[in-house]
Amino acid sequence: QVKHLPRWHLPTLDNQEVIDDLNSLRPELIVASFYPQRIPQAVLDLAPGINVHPSALPQFRGPDPCGWTIRSGDVRTAITVHWLTAGLDEGDIIEQWPIKVFPRETTGRLAARLEAAGAMHIANVAARIAQGHTVESRPQAGPVTWAPLIPDDQWEIRWSDHAKDIDQLIRAALPDPGAYTGVGDELMVILNARPVKAGHFDALGSGTPYVADDYLHIKCGVHAMQIRKARLGRRVLTGPELAKLFV
Repeated sequence: QVKHLPRWHLPTLDNQEVIDDLNSLRPELIVASFYPQRIPQAVLDLAPGINVHPSALPQFRGPDPCGWTIRSGDVRTAITVHWLTAGLDEGDIIEQWPIKVFPRETTGRLAARLEAAGAMHIANVAARIAQGHTVESRPQAGPVTWAPLIPDDQWEIRWSDHAKDIDQLIRAALPDPGAYTGVGDELMVILNARPVKAGHFDALGSGTPYVADDYLHIKCGVHAMQIRKARLGRRVLTGPELAKLFV
C-alpha cells in the first residue's frame, strides 16, 4: 500500500526537492514520531501535524527527555501527543498518558518502553483524525524545563556528590556513552552499580576505592557506590573481577 510513497533516510527537510515531493502528495496530516531534527515551517505549512514526545510536556522539551528523567530521579513521566508548531515541543497537547519509571531503570530501557508505547498512541490519534473525528487539545501549562543532549566528555563522575545522585547519573548515561572515571592511566566506564552505605569505610575521602563483600566500591561524598560491572580500558569486568585488581 505504501510502495508508491517517496522515502528518505533522515532527510534534511529544508531541502526544496524533499518539500516539493511532500507537497505533491497533498498531505492532510503530518505525523512525526521521534524525528531527531526540528521540522521547518515550510513543511509545517503543507498540512497540520502531530508529534509524540516522551515526557510530561512542558517538562523536558528537547532531544533527551528520557535521560533527564532518569538523571533527575523522577518516578513518573508521560507520553504526550501534541500539535506540531515551529517551536520545539511547544504545541498544544492532544493527549497525555502518565508512565511509571521503574526504580533501577536506565535511559535506554525507559526510551525503549516509551518509544514503543508512543508509537501506538500517536497511531491511534492519527487514525481518529484520518477518520474525521474532532480531537480536542489544550495549551501546555506549567513551568518549562529542557532536556538538551549532553556531550560525551561531560559524563565524568564527581565522587564528592551524594551516592544517590551518582547512581542517577550512571543510569542516565546508559547504554551510551556511559558515565566514567579515571583509574590510574585508564578510563573506567561504569556499566552497573548500586548506592550502598559505606559503613566503617565512611571516613575515606571521596573517590577512594575499597573492597568489601568481594566487590569494588568507591566512596562518595555521602555513602558509596558498589561497582558491579565496568569497562576498564577495553576489558569488561564484573565487580568481583574489578575487586581483585585492587586487593
